[in-house]
Amino acid sequence: MVAEVSLASLHTDEVRRDPYPFYADLHRHGPVCRVAPGDRYSYVVHGHDASAQVLRDSATFKVMDETLLPSPPSWENDRALAVFMNSVFFTNAPRHTRMRKMFNQAFTPRRINALEPAIDRLTADLLDHLAAQAAGGSKIDFMAEFAFPLPANVLGELLGVPEERRAWYRPRAMALGAILELGGSTPANVAAANTASQEITAYFAELAAARRTDPRDDMITALTQALESDGDQLSEHELLANLIVVFNAGFVTTTHLLGNGLTLLLDRPDHLARLRADPALAPQYVEEILRYEVPTHFSVRYTAADTEVAGVDIPRGSWVLVLLAAANRDPEHYADPDVFDPMRTETSTLSFGGGAHYCLGAALARLEGQRGLTMLLDRFADISLAEPPGTPRQLMLRGHEQLWVNLG
Repeated sequence: MVAEVSLASLHTDEVRRDPYPFYADLHRHGPVCRVAPGDRYSYVVHGHDASAQVLRDSATFKVMDETLLPSPPSWENDRALAVFMNSVFFTNAPRHTRMRKMFNQAFTPRRINALEPAIDRLTADLLDHLAAQAAGGSKIDFMAEFAFPLPANVLGELLGVPEERRAWYRPRAMALGAILELGGSTPANVAAANTASQEITAYFAELAAARRTDPRDDMITALTQALESDGDQLSEHELLANLIVVFNAGFVTTTHLLGNGLTLLLDRPDHLARLRADPALAPQYVEEILRYEVPTHFSVRYTAADTEVAGVDIPRGSWVLVLLAAANRDPEHYADPDVFDPMRTETSTLSFGGGAHYCLGAALARLEGQRGLTMLLDRFADISLAEPPGTPRQLMLRGHEQLWVNLG
């Protein structure tokens, strides 16, 4: 018989500070549970294999798109929601398939691998900047000075966002991300997200117009040319929405991968020393960082038909909360799941989702994490925390807002 649980604890400060005991308790009830009446969700899926099934079955388990809303969001008045609902992240087939095809061409393994010299160059520039700032012994905010600008600069080069506007983008990206949090759609957050969306949309519209008259070797040029040659591939609103959301998703999650990764390593001197001694282990370390402290703790799906997951019947029309972070610590799938162990043999995770909505930039994020962390540790042998890191309280885009370090 399927267990029934309450998700109310997910909204408490105690669980937001450390959700993993709550996830462990869910695992004791099986891989899928019914949610107590009164919650937005009908079922919670947290087992690794059960979660993978949900993510891969995009015909049955739909992402929230505008067809599930009482009315489509207004581009003029509900800009933040309209941006999300016109993007590849919040659409289902066949619309999603059409958009995804466009972006798959930009995130090919060949193009990502070709970015490694640029990633190394941008990383080296940032490390020089850190060294100059710390020359007098000053502490450094790792998030603001390295973890944010590295992926923002890499993706900015890929898309064609000028360097001088990338810092301007960060607070607006955070405002957009706030409404994706569980319980994050407060009136204040929505108002801030709408303002940010309007400003970012106007900026990308200017960039797209500039690329039409002055084409360059970047994604904005490629997408504007595709729109000009075949309007059936991408509408103007879809173009702008996808530029915004792809840029947001492409650097915010990697920012937290770097911040969470450094915090985990500085708290574990043996692992720090091992990675320094053998940088070839970086891929394994990054995978374990992503498993152990994934920046994206959950995803949401809607059932388009009656179905079954791990022996639990889920009727059509159910909202399902998929807890990716819990799936990454499923004791049925991982030995000692609450132990940070880059040498573990079971390395498959759900950190980048799965199926049709598998993260477009997964390979790029991995490469940035590997090169960024190894080059940082090689440059600064005595890097240490300058003060205790704050405890994140968000589940979506979970990580540090500030992380103060001494470079030694």
